[in-house]
Amino acid sequence: MDLPLIKKIMHTTFALRRQTIVRTCPAVNELMDLWPALKMESEVYAEFQRITNQNLPNTFYAAFDRHLPRLMAIFRQKASKSGKTAEALAEILKIHDEQELHDINTRRTTVIHALPVYLQEDTSGFFRTCTFV
Repeated sequence: MDLPLIKKIMHTTFALRRQTIVRTCPAVNELMDLWPALKMESEVYAEFQRITNQNLPNTFYAAFDRHLPRLMAIFRQKASKSGKTAEALAEILKIHDEQELHDINTRRTTVIHALPVYLQEDTSGFFRTCTFV
């Protein structure tokens, strides 16, 4: 895969993509069929940059970090109650609390694990967890 060529072509065809979206409002899967490079993480970041003139990871993490304290408080409040969701959240928060280091990455990981539980989504296919023996 020639990544520099893909990047160049995606940059060159941005106006066409924008025109297509504005005029025909295609479904997402149709857009992905027309421009399969949009399935690549690097191209999602580049497209976001082209549209907003902002760095996607920086923008996302800045907003995410701003909401971390409140999300942790919401999860702790729910975990203090009874029920299946409360028990699952309590287990996630217990693991978080037992960590020696409570840096930003630990809090992010905890919130990312707790959010689908809080929303009562099936988490079986979301995460892979490595345990050291």
